[in-house]
Amino acid sequence: MKKIFLSLFCLSLTLALFAQKTLPEIKDGTAVTASAFLQGQAYPLNFTIKSTKAPVNIAWSVEGYGNGEFVISEKALESGTSIYLTQPSLGTTKLGDSETYGLISKAAYKSLVDTKAFTYGGIKFKAKTTALSPIKIGSKEMDAAQIVSEDGKIELWILNNPNFPFILQTAGLPIDVVVTEIK
Repeated sequence: MKKIFLSLFCLSLTLALFAQKTLPEIKDGTAVTASAFLQGQAYPLNFTIKSTKAPVNIAWSVEGYGNGEFVISEKALESGTSIYLTQPSLGTTKLGDSETYGLISKAAYKSLVDTKAFTYGGIKFKAKTTALSPIKIGSKEMDAAQIVSEDGKIELWILNNPNFPFILQTAGLPIDVVVTEIK
């Protein structure tokens, strides 16, 4: 009898360990591989998080297009209210104090945690509580919140990291992005 209970305990412990979601560490130098989707075409996209502290600096490169970087101010990191959605320009793009790229502001993330909702770019988003589609990178399920716009047309998967709420996947934006690797 003791062997059965011990076996069941070990099995449940093993299942619990495998069921845990992954929360990758985003730090200076983190490399992110993704695909960008624009007008039905997929483009390989690489990011390097050069700085996670304000001003946040995210370098990008698209094969066949070029490279550049986004600079996100401290104010935008703390309380930004919109995502930069324009096709990136080559070179350095300094975003306004209300704009972020590749992440939502800490204030928006706090609102998401506290109220399960936030407004960004004038669009109301809420946490999707039913029929969740877990996001996987490789074979690992990410610890991410799935967010949907009030009209259901836009979805975001945001890494559950209050210091760097990185967007892992988008659906319904002019340029959608799907992260495929973080290292």
